[in-house]
Amino acid sequence: MSAVAELAVAQDLWDYLRLGQQVRQAECILVFGGHDLGVAHRAVELYHEGVAPRLLVSGGAANVPTNSGFGTEAEAIAAILLARGVPQGNIMIERLASNTSENFWFSAEMLRDSGLRLGRFVIVQKPYCERRTVATARRRWPERMVTVTSEVVKFDDYCKGDIPVQRILSMIAGEILRLQQYADCGLIEIDEPVPNELLEGARHLQASGFNARSMGARHVGANLR
Repeated sequence: MSAVAELAVAQDLWDYLRLGQQVRQAECILVFGGHDLGVAHRAVELYHEGVAPRLLVSGGAANVPTNSGFGTEAEAIAAILLARGVPQGNIMIERLASNTSENFWFSAEMLRDSGLRLGRFVIVQKPYCERRTVATARRRWPERMVTVTSEVVKFDDYCKGDIPVQRILSMIAGEILRLQQYADCGLIEIDEPVPNELLEGARHLQASGFNARSMGARHVGANLR
């Protein structure tokens, strides 16, 4: 597969994985950690637009952004929130979660321990994780109202950023296959099966070397980032 064809396939996968949900007024902006600090910038935008009065940042040490100088994903993100004018008292930090299920689980525990009974959330995720995040919320938080959003960026521009294209294509290919595998295992709830042409496209990308996020049998059952 040529480089042009690889990017065309990745664009199709990217378009499917993003949902473009309308952001609605919420009680909390829940920011999921990872290697991509774009979530922090999107969360700042939402906070200053008055979408919600508080933020909860969730993320452990699994994918701390390179050269961030912090021990956990959540701390690296919170530093950006503070630097861009979000008051420290409006930020809660959850430092243990290592995957999407744990983001929901540990965040719920932190809210409970803080005496906060919140029902409406805007989740900020990486662009290509929107669909799986909603599918996970249906399983983990069925009683809460959840919408998901991400950095407003086109695929071409995302590939021009700080994250290597090799990693981006690996993440997207792995994300598509995880979406269907997790649904088959009952870990998440999706409306309909992932189209076969997208699954095949993801497999072609992995066969072309974009396989850093390939999932062996031992990983099935763990809702990983």
